[in-house]
Amino acid sequence: MKTIVTILAAGIVAAASAEVWYVPGWNRTAETNGLAYTSCKNVFKDRVCAFWGWDGDRGWATSVANADIAAKRLADEIASTNAAFRSELVIVGHSLGGRIVARTLAELSRKGVKVGQGILLAPAIPMNDPDVAQMGGGCGRPVIVVVNPKDVVLKYCYDMVGGEGGPALGRNGSPVALANVVEYAVPKTITDETKVDAAWGRSETVKRLCNHLAAFYFTELRRILDGRPSKSAQVRVPQGRINLEWKVIDAGVWWDILERCGGWKLERNIVTGHCRIISPERRRVAWGTEAQMRASFRKIRAQMSSRSRTERTDE
Repeated sequence: MKTIVTILAAGIVAAASAEVWYVPGWNRTAETNGLAYTSCKNVFKDRVCAFWGWDGDRGWATSVANADIAAKRLADEIASTNAAFRSELVIVGHSLGGRIVARTLAELSRKGVKVGQGILLAPAIPMNDPDVAQMGGGCGRPVIVVVNPKDVVLKYCYDMVGGEGGPALGRNGSPVALANVVEYAVPKTITDETKVDAAWGRSETVKRLCNHLAAFYFTELRRILDGRPSKSAQVRVPQGRINLEWKVIDAGVWWDILERCGGWKLERNIVTGHCRIISPERRRVAWGTEAQMRASFRKIRAQMSSRSRTERTDE
């Protein structure tokens, strides 16, 4: 009997000491009392939360380089802990912090080390980065990636002027399924559903323009961890080339329709051979080579199929 009590007590101590390390994004790397870290602590109230700071309050190029250096430091720090601690450890990163977490998990995978789980919120790392494909190997439980196709910071600032050579993973996820990785998208209404205790936060217009804010992603993460992700989540369409969304006319004589699914269309230009994806609202949401767009359209089909199954189950 004493042995059983001792084992149970040890389990309680282990659970109580389970930690979450939060890795902040660009220009938020010293805000231990900021909204992002507060949101993290609110989501993980049953765990010990720690703020993992790094040198990211600098210019963009310098901060990106520092983020990649920080990832190696974080991987070494985690690898130096004992296996029992690592098995319960959760590392959460937002924006460039998500980039750090992705690279850290990939490095741990190469070392043959795992943490309990990694969570990436709006990660500012190219969707086709080699570390993205490897990061699932650094976790015991699936890596959670929370994305937002309408994130204006990732859509315009990162994709167009970030100089990374590819769309951010945090916008639409990966074009192919990744081992031990699950993706979720926030709904379009996420800014309305998140309370921000600040004067600017009472303006819905400002909130929509600032929808890269970590608090919005933590709102959806709480639902995911509770097992009730949003059914109204946006469709994820991995990008090919940098895209400006606009309404288009019907296919007409210049475009061949290659595939259709739930109002979505994959079209190919009969002159140039490049392809585009048109939403049910007749907006061009992605364009690029045929191979890129076919991969993106397969992802659309998978999401439409999953939604259909969910709706049938709910009935």
